Amino acid sequence: MASSSQSCGVCDLRHMNKPSIIWCTECDEGLCQECQEHHSLSKGTRNHNTKAITEYQTLSSDVLKITQYCSSHEDKFIMYCRKHERPCCRKCIVETHKECPDIDNLEDVIQNVKTSNAFYDIEETLVEVAENLKKISQHQQKNLLNLTEKRKEIQKEIQKNRTAINNHLDKLQEDLIKQLNAIDITKNTKICQLLSSLEQREKEITKYKENFASIKQHASELQIFLSLKQIEEDIEIEDKFLQSIVNGGELKQCHLEYRTNIAIQDILSNIKSFGEVQIESKPCDIVLIRKKNKQAQIMVPTVQTRSFGNIKLKKNKTIATQGTYIFGCCLIPDGRMAFTYFIDHAVRVFSDTGLKDFEVKMPCFVQDILYISKDNTLAVSSGGSSYHCITIINVERKQITKTISFDSEVNGIALSEN
Repeated sequence: MASSSQSCGVCDLRHMNKPSIIWCTECDEGLCQECQEHHSLSKGTRNHNTKAITEYQTLSSDVLKITQYCSSHEDKFIMYCRKHERPCCRKCIVETHKECPDIDNLEDVIQNVKTSNAFYDIEETLVEVAENLKKISQHQQKNLLNLTEKRKEIQKEIQKNRTAINNHLDKLQEDLIKQLNAIDITKNTKICQLLSSLEQREKEITKYKENFASIKQHASELQIFLSLKQIEEDIEIEDKFLQSIVNGGELKQCHLEYRTNIAIQDILSNIKSFGEVQIESKPCDIVLIRKKNKQAQIMVPTVQTRSFGNIKLKKNKTIATQGTYIFGCCLIPDGRMAFTYFIDHAVRVFSDTGLKDFEVKMPCFVQDILYISKDNTLAVSSGGSSYHCITIINVERKQITKTISFDSEVNGIALSEN
């Protein structure tokens, strides 16, 4: 490609700057109005393919970088090596490809490339890849939304558990405080009552002591004698009272103590986390679009075809279907196989190793079956009974999701534009 597609390549060599109006794909340079007229009339270039410079500039930068000249020898490509799948100049053929068996004229190889099956296949593949990318992107966007919703649900559940624990602990604390206050009030009341009684008796003893001193100094012998008898009886009563409260245990010292429930201690020492958040991975239910087998490259060596008479079949695998009256079968893209069991009213799916994966019981006799890649389901037809329908089975959930009823028997089944 010329250093600048904006100016005329011929005029550049003449140290003139003129804008290009066309691009010659064979000369690989732009041409101004004057040079274009000469180019279109010259015998060597009159048959060259040209296009408007505005059309040429719409090509992507990767395409614009493609040149018709060899980067090693600066010579024009004239041949194509099918073995190495690359264009060659004269020197390339001599130096690198002289032993290669399939060397074709480059013009013959690229002729009608736009209308070739390979070009159509690549174009179709681009559409399919774009659809697959969109499908996967939508799937992941949905996954993001699901993660956000699930995170909020888990947060609510954690907060709910925390609130329940807090409420329970608050109730236990409240009950224990009530118990503490009740014990304190009971003991305080009992001690205060005893103190009040002791205070009253202490006053009486003090009064006896004061009277005793007065009697001793001023009373007659008879008065003293009789008073002593009375005082002695009263003192004996007080002494018995004191002895009774000592023997009755009313003078025991009361101490409040608190012992933590061992279960509470276990919470502090043994419970290291509030829970655990885990990632649960489920199989991807996306089925990529594969309308047909793609050709590996645009330009590939020609493969010699064989007649049908020379084809020999080779047994690849045998599956033990575990039953009789098997009317229909189909392949699932992941390698599993599905079979319909007419008499058993069942659809059984087997892995690619022949082991039964799962079974779905049907409401009637079953006939044919096919796989629908769009939503990863199996469609099963019914026949031979009064119940006529097509039943849809979700392969991932392994269960019936839909039943379509008909007025007549549905034997065979086929899918269009899957």
